[in-house]
Amino acid sequence: MHTNGHHTWFTLLAATLLGACSCPPQPSPDPATNLRDVTAEGWQPADLDTAMSLLAGRDSHAWEDHGRPLRVPRHPAEKYLADWVIVLDPGHGGKADVAGYKRGPTGVREAEMNLRVAKLLRRLLEDAGAEVLLTREGETSAAANDRLKDTHRRRAEIANNARRPNGGIGADLFISLHHNAAGKPTANYPSIWFHGEADWSEVALDAARAVGHRIGAELRNSGTGITSVLMSDQQMYRNGFAVLRHARVPAILLESSFFTHPQEEQRLRDGLHNLREAYAIYLGLVEYAYGGRPTQSTPTVERTDGRMAITTVLDDGLPGWWGSDRQRVLSSTMTVTCDGRRLAVTFDAASKTLTARGDGFSPTADEHVVSIHHANLYKHHNWPQRYRVKVAADGRIDVRPWHPPHAGEIRR
Repeated sequence: MHTNGHHTWFTLLAATLLGACSCPPQPSPDPATNLRDVTAEGWQPADLDTAMSLLAGRDSHAWEDHGRPLRVPRHPAEKYLADWVIVLDPGHGGKADVAGYKRGPTGVREAEMNLRVAKLLRRLLEDAGAEVLLTREGETSAAANDRLKDTHRRRAEIANNARRPNGGIGADLFISLHHNAAGKPTANYPSIWFHGEADWSEVALDAARAVGHRIGAELRNSGTGITSVLMSDQQMYRNGFAVLRHARVPAILLESSFFTHPQEEQRLRDGLHNLREAYAIYLGLVEYAYGGRPTQSTPTVERTDGRMAITTVLDDGLPGWWGSDRQRVLSSTMTVTCDGRRLAVTFDAASKTLTARGDGFSPTADEHVVSIHHANLYKHHNWPQRYRVKVAADGRIDVRPWHPPHAGEIRR
């Protein structure tokens, strides 16, 4: 009993001393980080008031939380990129010796950050099953060298001539990777450039929109939302960007952020920040591929006494998901023109056959240009969109995809 009494006394004394010590209070769990693993022992769901309290403090949350953890999980929908052919063009190699050429405030070179992003993005896309080509692997290549007068044409032709797994020619996408510069050191936002008028670049715009919004959401720079993320290259130059002008496949040019912004320049030196950017582009491309790229069968063309009849079977570009028996091409987007004249169209939803007819075409002309446009329920547009129709002397008609300059477009 005596021993037990002493034990009880010491236990009470220790408890008193511990209670009197000035130990720092333990912080309460952050409700924003307590949602996460519902399989963890002791996990409890947060109530509505807890969630509302986080909304009340939104103004104190940093948009530019560049130091947040970097996670790069595989997107479950990356499988839709399998067998795509994508050409990545890291811009501005070839003038490392030129003082001030495409450099940030402390001399960080755009060419080097572009190449790091390209190589990281290639790994992400190849892991998804895409075939990826780079226009340069080092400082320069035979095509990508800013000292070459025709470098833009050479780089675009890598995409134009890329061989596809199915034996076809031409990449699914050509993406030129860049970072921007401005006189204002505070400028810092993403812009994704397409060639010419929006009507010229429907397919490129579909990809640009997905990629542009993802870059904004992942890089979280201060200027995000200050202007349109989509921009025509003719806003910059009358003839647009040469590298986009020479592309005969859907092509976009990314200016993901500004290396003239002092803090962004330093972030762009960092391989992990480059990975954050590459992952943002990857996410955008996955989400774009998830929505499918519509196409159609090569149209059959009949011409009789100036009357044209064109028939093609539309493909919405989507897998045989539940609901695939329903019409997944928007009727309002189905248009067919011949030599710029719009034809009347009818669509049979069961067979997915589009038929277009029109009058007023010269029966003596031996060549026509037919354009077909439609979009699926994701608002993704079809590719290819234009065909050259040649009529032989014996009346036979040859129809092939064609990518000529647009009306009024200057080629140099």
